[in-house]
Amino acid sequence: MTARVDEVVAWIWDSDLYAFLEELAADYRGWHGERTWHNNDRDLTVSAVFRSGGHVGLTWTARPWPEAQAGWSASVTTWSEAGEQMASLAADIRRFLTGGPR
Repeated sequence: MTARVDEVVAWIWDSDLYAFLEELAADYRGWHGERTWHNNDRDLTVSAVFRSGGHVGLTWTARPWPEAQAGWSASVTTWSEAGEQMASLAADIRRFLTGGPR
């Protein structure tokens, strides 16, 4: 699949995305069901599931202009080990969104 978008703006700087990821990392023993985070405009959503073997699947969905008829969305699922890999991802996202040291 090939998709191209010249410009998409999702305001997530004031969001709690990194807190959501930090909570997932803290629950490294797992959980049942799906956990979901979205930004205020609901044009960016992250869904998380825990699978056996200690892996977390994060599905990142971009849905610009979610209220438009015949709108589109694109999703990708990434897999990380629960615990340290999730904690590292949460820390990286926190640094990126807050402009902290790299």
